[in-house]
Amino acid sequence: MLNDDELASRVRELMVESLDLRLSPEAIGNEVSLYSPVIQLDSLNLLQLLLAVETEFGGQIEDEDVMEADLENVGDFIGLVRRHVDTLRTEAAA
Repeated sequence: MLNDDELASRVRELMVESLDLRLSPEAIGNEVSLYSPVIQLDSLNLLQLLLAVETEFGGQIEDEDVMEADLENVGDFIGLVRRHVDTLRTEAAA
């Protein structure tokens, strides 16, 4: 199981890979806007990123969860993934 720092690191790696970003994962801080010139997230990129996360961690992140997450920056996205992973762990333990 990944701890919080490892999870955040892996999410940043997935962002770089799936969004074809030209920077290192370590250069992406939590405060960076998802819609900034650095990330340039749009609806298609968001779907690609969500698919990469779902493939990596299993399960599916529901559309309602994404909409309720109010994704503004990288930290918000990592929080969404963390909640998703926590839900999967809870379901697996049951």
